[in-house]
Amino acid sequence: MPYFEVAIDEQKGSSYEIGYNQGENIPASLVEKFESIVNQNIDVRAAENIFQQFAPHLLDEIKGLTDSLNIPYKKALSLFSGYDIPMLKGMGCSAVVTPNYYVRNYDFSPDSYDNRLAIINPQEAYASVGYSLHMVGRHEGVNEKGLAIGFHFVNDTHSRKGLSAGGVLRIVLDTCQTTDDAIQSIKELPHAWSYNYSIGDASGKTAVVEASPVEVKVRHDQNVLLCTNHFQHAGMGAYNRTAGNTSERLYHLDQAKTNHRTGKEMFGWFRDPNSPMFFDDYDNFFGTLHTFAYLFDEQKVLTAIANGRVLEIDMKNWNGERRDLCEVMEGYLS
Repeated sequence: MPYFEVAIDEQKGSSYEIGYNQGENIPASLVEKFESIVNQNIDVRAAENIFQQFAPHLLDEIKGLTDSLNIPYKKALSLFSGYDIPMLKGMGCSAVVTPNYYVRNYDFSPDSYDNRLAIINPQEAYASVGYSLHMVGRHEGVNEKGLAIGFHFVNDTHSRKGLSAGGVLRIVLDTCQTTDDAIQSIKELPHAWSYNYSIGDASGKTAVVEASPVEVKVRHDQNVLLCTNHFQHAGMGAYNRTAGNTSERLYHLDQAKTNHRTGKEMFGWFRDPNSPMFFDDYDNFFGTLHTFAYLFDEQKVLTAIANGRVLEIDMKNWNGERRDLCEVMEGYLS
């Protein structure tokens, strides 16, 4: 079975320093992997305007990456900002959100994966833990306020110039404290494609935001919210794909009696290779790469890569100092 690893990158300081240090830590092969998303015609002013409005410190992080990698700023903006980039089709993700826990799997190809867990504490934003997407973006994560969020690709129809879901997530993690804050931010940000965003916060409020470039709807439930790769809100069905196993995964989630399981039990079920939530079709962009959970009541992150050991991160009273965790998480692709 192919060996698989994810680096753990802990950073603290100004956003520029974090960007610069991250650039020094990543291998050249990772930057080469991103070359497929470079947009030679990116509108620099349009991209900067979005970040200036919602998260100006992220421009500083990108400038730090620019300097440490010694690449043109325009190229760095295209590589790392998530603005107006080509769509990477095929990703699948499943999540359960309750007032007590947030659990999800990320399913895609290792060929389009950062292999990097970022633990950062910028001076200008909230500290957070999450798997990186094109360095600056995030697949999912939780911040120091106990706000957890992840994305789920729905469709690339009705596309417009805007941010990728990874860019949206990073802005939310850096600037929002609550589920309501996250909903408002997602409503205001420009979306390139259609995505679900599964969200929960420290107060127990949960939501799934169904966001297309054209309209945004929100689902709430006081007990359990289930989310895969299609919109469930009435009137949003026109944006859904017909392909994929998203409805089948939703069925398995519904049958799992999620409201009778603890967060640790649900996390274990998601990451179990024998679970109907775990996939190994890596060659066709549908293999489970990592499982991520946040236990709201215990303030703990649980995460593991495919067939790897569980990493536990205690967020209680976290002041953003280094945790001195292991340098890499090890696993294998079945």
